[in-house]
Amino acid sequence: MNSACLEMPPGLSTLKRGSIQLQKAAKVVNDQIGNRQVLVVFVLTGFVLCGVVEQSAFVALRANSTSNYSAAEFAEYVENTSYITSYCQPPGHMENNKKDVHVVRSIPHIEIPMTRTDETEAALRQAFMWGTLISPLAASRVAARVGAEKLFGAGVLGAGIPSIMVPASWLTAYHVFIRFIQGVFMGATWPAAHMLAVTWIKPKHVSGFVSLYTAVNLGYAIVGILGSFLVKKLGRDWLSYVISLTTFLWYFLWWRFVEQSLNPYRPKRDEHRHLPWRRLLASKPAWACGIAVIGSQWADATLMLGITKYLKLVYGFSIEYEDVLQSLPHIGHFFAAITFGIVVDHVRESGLISTTTSRKFFVYLSHFPPAALIFVLGYTGCDPAAPAALYTAALAMTGATPAGAFASAADIAPNFAGTVFGLCQTVGAAGLLAANYVVSEGLHGSFAGWWRLVFGVSSAVLLVTATFFMVMGSGSIQDWNEPGNAQSEPEYEEEPSRLESVLE
Repeated sequence: MNSACLEMPPGLSTLKRGSIQLQKAAKVVNDQIGNRQVLVVFVLTGFVLCGVVEQSAFVALRANSTSNYSAAEFAEYVENTSYITSYCQPPGHMENNKKDVHVVRSIPHIEIPMTRTDETEAALRQAFMWGTLISPLAASRVAARVGAEKLFGAGVLGAGIPSIMVPASWLTAYHVFIRFIQGVFMGATWPAAHMLAVTWIKPKHVSGFVSLYTAVNLGYAIVGILGSFLVKKLGRDWLSYVISLTTFLWYFLWWRFVEQSLNPYRPKRDEHRHLPWRRLLASKPAWACGIAVIGSQWADATLMLGITKYLKLVYGFSIEYEDVLQSLPHIGHFFAAITFGIVVDHVRESGLISTTTSRKFFVYLSHFPPAALIFVLGYTGCDPAAPAALYTAALAMTGATPAGAFASAADIAPNFAGTVFGLCQTVGAAGLLAANYVVSEGLHGSFAGWWRLVFGVSSAVLLVTATFFMVMGSGSIQDWNEPGNAQSEPEYEEEPSRLESVLE
């Protein structure tokens, strides 16, 4: 046969050469860096994208609405309504030309009207929250069958790609549905990430890896700063297009460098067949994790929804300051979480304290100090720098949650870590919806203007949930982790040669 007949068309030949070159590039990256490091990078950036998706609609709404008001108009509004001008009275000049000293008379009950933008933002937020409520537990069962590597990539892809349909459905019922779908897919990433942690990460490094989940907050900051700039310069549609394109590129690289490299070597646990549902649902340490997550989510809702508006409407922070306060503290939250995760891994490895003690201590750090800071925030007086500093500090301290409650879900049942964490996130999402309702009522509803009540309820929830974990929580493997064959060590520590050969 003539050899010319066997030659491939130029297009197919080019495609084949490109595929071979990509395979060689993936092998070089995995050989030189290591699959574990590549996994860390992609999980971090995946959660960043999830955070960008979650806040993108609100950034577009704020950027469009605030652009209609000048700094002078906002200053006039603050002059007429804010706490500073109405309730902080200068007693007169002091001796020796000292500055005026303001005296607090009382905390105001400023009723905030529910604007159309507020109503739209609330509807989009609640749709996203409902999505994150219904998916984690079901997603954990899917991950047990198809592999966490596939599900995590699909979760990030499903959260980001629908953004391309947002411009055509902007502020319609279809937009609300898209937000719901995005919440469903984002909720699926949490249990998948936990299964990745116990499967591919050394037990002594699990806390640091789990702390990467707070990259969602880093996504909040990125979209708050860069997204607002993009919307104001090019329009809100471009934000959706950039998110969709970035997500597609991320997924392609994830599929090539992570999913294709790790999924074939995933240990076979048969988790979907042997999960002891009755013992899991009766486990006090498992519920302790979920209850602690409720407290963390409630604090996040208060900090992100209530306190930022409190600083703007009560203390008169300008529009520019509001953007900063809604973005930059989240960067501090992320780096605080990474620091806490590294510290607790070092403490556990050194043997200074037990895993259970370390988990309880970091739950204490993530709940008790923020509870105190949030409560005091309503009594800080007339200096606007004080509540802003307390808000930033409280958000940073909640970064200890992954090193405490999140990691505990992996400690107590490594073989079912995805399902345990799915349960935790489901319970936590329910708490987040409840917190969203309470904060909204405190701002616009039955208790409008009762700032101290909103802050006090948040503090109480933090204290109660932390106390429950400190009594019932654990960092020890439970006997139902190995049905019919209780062991002291998790399965992923029993195959070091196999996993290490793949990861290193």
